Amino acid sequence: MKPTKSPRVSNDALLTAGLELMRQNGKGLTKVDSPGRSMMYQLADGKSVRVRTCNDHVLIAIADKVSADANLNIEGTDLLLIVMPEIERTPGKVKAYLIPTSVAAEAVRRAHNEWLPTANTKGENKTWCLWFRKDAPVNRHNDYETKWAEYRLKGEASTHALTGGNTVDAVAVNVVGDGSVKAEVEMARQRISKAAGVAPDAVRITIQFGL
Repeated sequence: MKPTKSPRVSNDALLTAGLELMRQNGKGLTKVDSPGRSMMYQLADGKSVRVRTCNDHVLIAIADKVSADANLNIEGTDLLLIVMPEIERTPGKVKAYLIPTSVAAEAVRRAHNEWLPTANTKGENKTWCLWFRKDAPVNRHNDYETKWAEYRLKGEASTHALTGGNTVDAVAVNVVGDGSVKAEVEMARQRISKAAGVAPDAVRITIQFGL
């Protein structure tokens, strides 16, 4: 059965879940200034990371020209963080891959060059794709879920469509309690956000000791 095409998960929800998976893997990210809608971050060791979110299990790269030496819009950073719903276009668990940009760019170029001789096109295609699922349109360019398994982040984070008057995308993270006050507050914040139908960031908890 082919995945449904609706509903879509917001890019903000996917981004937040991806950042949480990075945190769980000891790779917390700091936002840096970037032009346009680019999502640029930095690791503690100074390496730069571009985040790409997609509702479908595909990496889409836009080239600035049709030749093999084209610049791709996934380039320009050390690493590429790809975040997508575990089930396409469906709120819930997400999966994310942290891939060296050079590896991703080389794979995109190789797949595109292999596809061109057999494509019904005039050669003007600047949208180059890699599919993560096995049943993708072009067999040679699919199953990157397996090919890039070593780059998949461990842990668990998810997005959920919560209804509270309007439907909003919120992030529900499985927090492992370590007995600290901070962990207990975070778990309470997640429970309250789900019950109230709001994003976790909208929940503020104040604790007063010694009363």
